This record gives sequence, C-alpha cells and structure tokens, in this order.
Amino acid sequence: MNLHSRSIIAVTANVVALILPKTDAALEIIGSGYGRTGTDTTREALTILGYKTYHMREIIDNQLLSHVEVWKEAAETNCANIDSIKSIFEEGGFTAAVDYPEAMCWEQLSKAYPDAKVLHTQRESTEKWWDSASNTILIVHTKFPVSVF
Repeated sequence: MNLHSRSIIAVTANVVALILPKTDAALEIIGSGYGRTGTDTTREALTILGYKTYHMREIIDNQLLSHVEVWKEAAETNCANIDSIKSIFEEGGFTAAVDYPEAMCWEQLSKAYPDAKVLHTQRESTEKWWDSASNTILIVHTKFPVSVF
C-alpha cells in the first residue's frame, strides 16, 4: 500500500500492532472508528508505540466532567467549536485519539490537524458490531450524556 502524508489507514477489530510514522502535529493520530471496533486494542498498541492516547476510558477512569461538557456541546453543534475540542488534547498532552466521542468529530479534527493520520477501525460485519455493542456500550450509554443515536 502506498501511504501518502494524509493517508487513511483501515484496521479491523482484531488489530494487534500498528506502525505509523511520527508527525509534527500535536494530535498525530485521529481515530474515525466508533466503540467496539477495536479502539481499545488500538489504544494499547498506540501506547506501546509511544503515543499518549485519548479514549473513552480517559473520561470514565478519570471522571473528567469538563470533557463531558465539551463533548456534549460538540454533539449538539456538529463539532463546531473545534478549539474547545483541541484544548482537551493539547492541555492533556495527547498525541493520538481513538474511540467515541472523539470519533464523532474526526473530520473537523483532521482539518484542524492537517498533518495527522486518520485511523479507521471497524468490525468484520454490522451484525458482529451490533452483537458486541448491544451487550456492552449500548447498555451503559445512558451514563454518558452524549448519544451516538
């Protein structure tokens, strides 16, 4: 595969490792895949490769209510206030972001960080995604005030 400086890299849910060149962007990797598509495995792989990776776990594990407010506004405004979203990554020193809620703004983020790579993850099929999501994240989605539906 010929990778350009602006390539989109597709990965299935059974990703094991990634090799991505470093860029000069504050946010170097922008995930466009939603939960249950291998984003946590991708987070682990990116961490091994030296990226500080933002994931839904960051919000939950650290109870980042200020982040929830930013993402709620983003969901309501189609990610119009990109500066408030960028501040989450830049103030936290994140160099990669995967999973929801970041994935809902991947297009706007890719314009804000033109040197970043877009990394897309997906399940093997819609049915496998639904089976996985309906038994995990869709059960607890009411705890997060921003809906993907």
